[in-house]
Amino acid sequence: MTPCEDIRNALSLLNCSADLMIVTITKDIQLAKEYCYPPREPIDYSLPGLYHDTVLKLTSQQKSENNYCPQILHDILYECEPHEFCMKIFTHAFYANSKRSNEELLKLRNTLRTLPETTFNSITKVMFKFSYSDLAKEYKSCLLHLAIFSPGQKIRRSTLIARWVAEGLTYKEDWPSSVRQANQCFDTLVGRCLVYPADIGITGNVKSCVVGDLIHGFITTIARKQHIVETCLSHHLARHFSIFNDLQLRSSDRIDKFFEGLSKSSQVSLLKVLDLEGCQCFLGKNQQYLKDICSKMLLLKYLSLRKTNITRLPSEINNLHELEVLDIRETRMPAHPTTNILLLKLKRLLAGHIDLNSSNFRYGVRIPRRIGKMVNMEVLSEVKAWQSNDLKDIGKLWQLRKLGVVIQDKDDHLRNLLQTISDLHECLCSLSITAIPITTPHEGTPSSAELPYGIGSMLENHFKILESLSIRGATQKGRLLPLFIKGDKNKLVKVTLCHTLLSQDDLKLLAKLPKLQCLRLQHIVCTEHMLNFKDSEFRCLKLLVVEGSDLTNVTFEDGAASELEKMVLSITSICSISGVDYLTNLKELELNSSFCGSLLSSFDNAKQIAKLTLCGTLLEVAALQLLTKKPNIRCLVLLDKSFGGTQNEITLEKDEFLWLNLLVVDCSTITKIVFNRGSASRLEKIAWSSSTSLSGIDKLSRLKELEYKGEHVPPEVREAIENHKNKPSLKLNGPETQD
Repeated sequence: MTPCEDIRNALSLLNCSADLMIVTITKDIQLAKEYCYPPREPIDYSLPGLYHDTVLKLTSQQKSENNYCPQILHDILYECEPHEFCMKIFTHAFYANSKRSNEELLKLRNTLRTLPETTFNSITKVMFKFSYSDLAKEYKSCLLHLAIFSPGQKIRRSTLIARWVAEGLTYKEDWPSSVRQANQCFDTLVGRCLVYPADIGITGNVKSCVVGDLIHGFITTIARKQHIVETCLSHHLARHFSIFNDLQLRSSDRIDKFFEGLSKSSQVSLLKVLDLEGCQCFLGKNQQYLKDICSKMLLLKYLSLRKTNITRLPSEINNLHELEVLDIRETRMPAHPTTNILLLKLKRLLAGHIDLNSSNFRYGVRIPRRIGKMVNMEVLSEVKAWQSNDLKDIGKLWQLRKLGVVIQDKDDHLRNLLQTISDLHECLCSLSITAIPITTPHEGTPSSAELPYGIGSMLENHFKILESLSIRGATQKGRLLPLFIKGDKNKLVKVTLCHTLLSQDDLKLLAKLPKLQCLRLQHIVCTEHMLNFKDSEFRCLKLLVVEGSDLTNVTFEDGAASELEKMVLSITSICSISGVDYLTNLKELELNSSFCGSLLSSFDNAKQIAKLTLCGTLLEVAALQLLTKKPNIRCLVLLDKSFGGTQNEITLEKDEFLWLNLLVVDCSTITKIVFNRGSASRLEKIAWSSSTSLSGIDKLSRLKELEYKGEHVPPEVREAIENHKNKPSLKLNGPETQD
């Protein structure tokens, strides 16, 4: 007789009807079925059960010749318990390739069952191999390429795409196809959980990624076996160069050691990539280094001098006939060194160093004099027009997708700019315009009128695929914005306005943009000192950023910005905000100034906010009590000057921050955080810096991970980790070293 029949017979002795729910912790589905009456599949509420349901849904949705045995899938996921990361890798790998045989799945299950140790590391390694084995050859190469970066380092998507293409890891018949394949590869690696997304744009596009410690160890081992990564190079050196190089450098060498022997070296001639971002070694006599690079590395396709201390480009730069990407952003280079550049294969010229918090427009490099001959150009970033004809030549670049240009507030500059972008209306998807006043700020006032017809009429064609628009600065001739946001077929997704005028008429036009998801208003001048978001306006808006404006009031009416998910406020004057309780989808709030601290109470009724970031708000500790009872806060980030004074001790009591999962503290004025029993009962991760001490972390029953920013972990923290039942992992983020 089955257990279920025993129970039913016992219940039949009662002179009443009864419903019974039996809860069991057994992992055996067949045993659990014996308790089901009438016979059916048991409901599995465990974590492996959740992923099992997901996998079964995938198998039912995707057409496949294989009839998978649910029991095998169930067993694999339970072998991963309690490590959710391993379950994720399996589920995502299965989703990416559902054409797997039962034999392959049986082999995976047997491998897991015969592991000598069922540790997180050993199970993760098996799952990594399972996912890695069926990647396309190009995708494997791109993944192994990530071994040159340090584990945990944030890597920009744009950097990776350009480097993969330059290295030939995603080789197609032309540059656009190679870039397209590289983007697909990046998305695949993120989708398979082989790399973590670090920054995600408001449209859902992953902008940067991080390789975790374990995965980094696996790919480094494979990359060294395949000689993709040289064993003698440490990460701080390897990231600078092409893979498959024969450089004779010791792991203890610095980058300047490489430059010292460059003029006599014969090993550098085959390098295709040189990424010197952040290297501060080009001053004085060391300016010769860049000339040596241009004379010796004639096959270079990718050269990044971003954030370096270079002050000029040598004439030898034109020796780099194969160069496709030149990045000189965030340098103090004067305007003239780019004037004589002529690189016929150049696809991306990336320049500019603009301080958004200043109205200083002096940064920018000149448009190359012979830009019209560089017909392969796809991205031209923050280049300055010296003569109006420079702008006309840009109109010949039919492959240009992104244009960032700095112009003077002159009639001929405005006319030629509008004529140029009218010529490029079919190919531009991103446009950035910075207008430099030709007078001092006290000698002229920007006009609030629209541009005169004689200038505005030069924009004869409206954009077909423009998605991103940025306007910085204002002109005395009139407002640029209305020209670009009129029309029913507008496809703008992102609009950024900085140090410019914004009228209520402009706001009405922005409100009608059918696809607008991101609006950034930085140091704007509002003609009426207020923003009023009305019913049924800004229907698709997901991100609103307001920085340093002269606003006195921001109002949201019922039904306005109904999809708004994130708001960032850095207002530098007294301002009120109302109607936030109507923003039912608002999940993330960031406050970045002392004036914003007073706005915190305005969000009392916005109970759906899940992530709160405070920086420069100078709050009193007592203000934290307003947050402790908010039901939905899952992530709290306390950054520099989020609290005022010099000595702030925060004590969390029972039932405070009940739903908090992640706490990030990097604020020198918070000296201590005390967790009493029953506080932050769902907290899983804490990231904190050396200026703050922690007490009571052994009372956090769900704590899994600690991340410390500093050189030496306090002994009391190590002791608390040892005494904690979960043995939470500890990651150290020490001070980064510069080359």
